[in-house]
Amino acid sequence: MSKFNPFNSVIFNKVVMAATGFILVMFLIGHCLGNMQIFLGRETFNSYAHFLQVSSGELIYIVRIVMIVSIILHVYTSLKLKFINLAAKPEGYSVKRFVKSTIYSRTMIYTGIMIFLFAAYHLLHFTAGVTNPEYKGYVENYGPSVADPMLVAHGLVEESGGIFERHDAYKMVIVGFNQPLISVFYIFAVIMLGFHLAHAIQSMFQTLGLSGPKITPKLISISRIIGFGLTIGFASVPVAVLIFGYGKGVVGL
Repeated sequence: MSKFNPFNSVIFNKVVMAATGFILVMFLIGHCLGNMQIFLGRETFNSYAHFLQVSSGELIYIVRIVMIVSIILHVYTSLKLKFINLAAKPEGYSVKRFVKSTIYSRTMIYTGIMIFLFAAYHLLHFTAGVTNPEYKGYVENYGPSVADPMLVAHGLVEESGGIFERHDAYKMVIVGFNQPLISVFYIFAVIMLGFHLAHAIQSMFQTLGLSGPKITPKLISISRIIGFGLTIGFASVPVAVLIFGYGKGVVGL
């Protein structure tokens, strides 16, 4: 007798996909709000980045593990449900009248691929500094009044005459988005993110049974507000730097 595989269950896959989708959306909202702190100035943004990189300790690694697992499970269950539906109804099935096919739903596979490629490049670009290793050399001196003595004790920051060093994430972002090709790619990618979420969030609720002629239009509106709200938030940084020259004078460009 074959062992029970929960991933062969439609209900299980729907619950996992919805739960991981919720985690990913919450992360995107938090990440977007964090990114927009760059408009509060170099000190604020670098303090925020320093907290994520150093002060948060093991928390940042826990978050990264949760995100990686969520992405893998979200993609896997999405594909699994697609294959289960195709196997059950090889000739396709009629969509309920209140759920109309839109450009957002028809392009889900393409926007999903674009988001995956963008996420991979984003990690290599800003997070790991693989594509631009010079970013790792950007440092900022700051006063001891904002330094955590425990960080010094553990050798996580350097002390020299009462002055501490931390990564200059503000300069990294300004220099990065000062390059037209990079900024245009980022802007295009977050537009694709908006298209994806405009359908994905509504679909997430639908998989949990929240659908109908009255509630579905409201969920669609909420999905588009969140999706394109995130697009505007994420795109605001490269637009401000590339078009309006935000921060260039601060970092000497």
